[in-house]
Amino acid sequence: MKNLFNIGNSVSFFFISLLVFSSIAVFLFDDDKERVYLNPIDLPKIEFNNFIIYHMNNENLITKMQAKNAKQFDKFEEFNDVVLERLNNNIIDKIVTSNAIKKDNVIFFNNGVNDFRDGYDLYTKSGVYYINDNILDGDGYFYINGNFQDIKGENVYYDANNGIVTANNIHAKLKIKNK
Repeated sequence: MKNLFNIGNSVSFFFISLLVFSSIAVFLFDDDKERVYLNPIDLPKIEFNNFIIYHMNNENLITKMQAKNAKQFDKFEEFNDVVLERLNNNIIDKIVTSNAIKKDNVIFFNNGVNDFRDGYDLYTKSGVYYINDNILDGDGYFYINGNFQDIKGENVYYDANNGIVTANNIHAKLKIKNK
């Protein structure tokens, strides 16, 4: 036992442990290994906080969007706490949501969305908004509240350009307008 800890063995033990440590370090820092924190898919190209975007033509304001946070990735954009106001035939309609993901000309709402338009409040639990067609396709629970109606149901489809609304399991309370 005394021969095990002499100077020659201690130096050999030091270099052997240094060799083992170096070999482990080489495998830990391997360049071919994919690092989670450097994954280019997860990193946004740009990020904004507490901003307002205006979209205008030569004559007037078309849209105004306020959000607390937005991130632009290679293939999609993510928005948090959004208020989008649009001018459509001199009527301002507003979309409010806590979270939205935009891919090309489609916006996905997974945590609920309110669409305030023409004196009505349309809410759906989750939905897809097709920007070019001005269509909101809701999935799950929805309601429409207005001056003369309260409607609840499931799976609403709202085409704003053509004035078409369809849904399943509709429960409505209509209020008659007194003259």
